[in-house]
Amino acid sequence: MAIPKITPQSIVDATIRTPIKKLSQSKWMKNKVFPNYEIDNAKFMALIGVTSIVLKDGFGCYLYVKQSLNNEKIPQDKRKFVAALDLANGGLMVLMQLLMFFTISNRKVQDKIFDKFFGKYFTRAADKTLKAKLQNIDKLKDITGKEFHKAREADKKGLKNAFSYLTSLAAATLIAKRIIVPFIATPLADKTKAWMCRNDKPAHIHKDTKNTYNTEKPAAEEVNNQENQEEQIAAQPHSTNLLANIKK
Repeated sequence: MAIPKITPQSIVDATIRTPIKKLSQSKWMKNKVFPNYEIDNAKFMALIGVTSIVLKDGFGCYLYVKQSLNNEKIPQDKRKFVAALDLANGGLMVLMQLLMFFTISNRKVQDKIFDKFFGKYFTRAADKTLKAKLQNIDKLKDITGKEFHKAREADKKGLKNAFSYLTSLAAATLIAKRIIVPFIATPLADKTKAWMCRNDKPAHIHKDTKNTYNTEKPAAEEVNNQENQEEQIAAQPHSTNLLANIKK
């Protein structure tokens, strides 16, 4: 029996193309995935994009937390707080991205946003203006009303799909990840740390992070300073000349 020759192409076929082909031909893809794509392809593509981002952020959160807990450059008593901040930040990013996506990608929300920005371009008055301009183009002047309205609906659907895709991704990645999460993650880190340390014994405070500086002055030192100031004031020469005192 001849052994097939191993080439880069055969490796790609065995590890990538063949599994993808089998997955695309599976009943789950045909019955679940493809129908959803045909119903709303913009939302489906946005969901794929957000899912990949969420998986990446979730795995990155796990790595950051693990790294913070084992980072020897961070004092032992501070590691869990840094890890808690990483966990709170990563967890919030995942949750907020999913929340923003399913909110913004909702069909009713998309219709309102689209009408707010582009509704004026698809009114009856806009259609009449556009059709009048088409009469001046030789190739399009004989277009029928049915063909015109069909083309306008196709334009509106394509624009709405693209707008839905962009706004869903922007809301999930920019608004949720870069604006909302940073304001919530830091205050939540203390609670996350408390949850992580719920079964821990009291930790020994590292000498480099222990606060040994006391900002309060001893009472005796404050009294002495006050007496010295009073003596200095009493020792200054006084004059009954008001003009001289003002010049001083």
